[in-house]
Amino acid sequence: MKKRAFSVLELIVVIFIVSLFGGIVSSTIIKSYSNNKLVETQSIVQTELNLAIDRLSRVLRSSTLILEATETSFKIRGYPNAADNAPSEIYFYLAGTAMKYSVIPPTGQAPNYTYNQVDAKIYTLVAKTTNAVNNPAFRYYGESSALLNFPVSIGSIKIVEPTLSAVDSGNILKSPIIVTTKITLRNFKTNL
Repeated sequence: MKKRAFSVLELIVVIFIVSLFGGIVSSTIIKSYSNNKLVETQSIVQTELNLAIDRLSRVLRSSTLILEATETSFKIRGYPNAADNAPSEIYFYLAGTAMKYSVIPPTGQAPNYTYNQVDAKIYTLVAKTTNAVNNPAFRYYGESSALLNFPVSIGSIKIVEPTLSAVDSGNILKSPIIVTTKITLRNFKTNL
């Protein structure tokens, strides 16, 4: 009596089909993982930028005096915290690939406050920004909402448009995520 067994050809066909199916399944799992990582990274960067723009908006709306305005920096006197009694000197600026800001609390008596650079506390607003002079972090608008050309006259600024663009530190994103808003400086209105 002859025993039934698989022929070599049947074995090769089964191995081919199983490996083809296994390749498709593993490819789908790998693509799913990389897409999930991309969506997670986009969400993290978007959240970081939204928080940064929110922080910028709150501080800039409280400004009482503009000290410096360029494409990559903006220095004001304002209130970094709602509970502050006197305006601090606040400086938003690019430091390498990071958007940072420093806060110098006032010393002395009103109205002659002094601001000592040694007292500055430095914070990172966005860790890996793609802003530069050719991709400005700040744009400025005048009385009639017209875009002001650089160098801007500080007295002409009525609206500030911060535009933050950033990528992740793991280089997963192929292009930067951009968040922007326009902020009317409350203490500089002329239609009161």
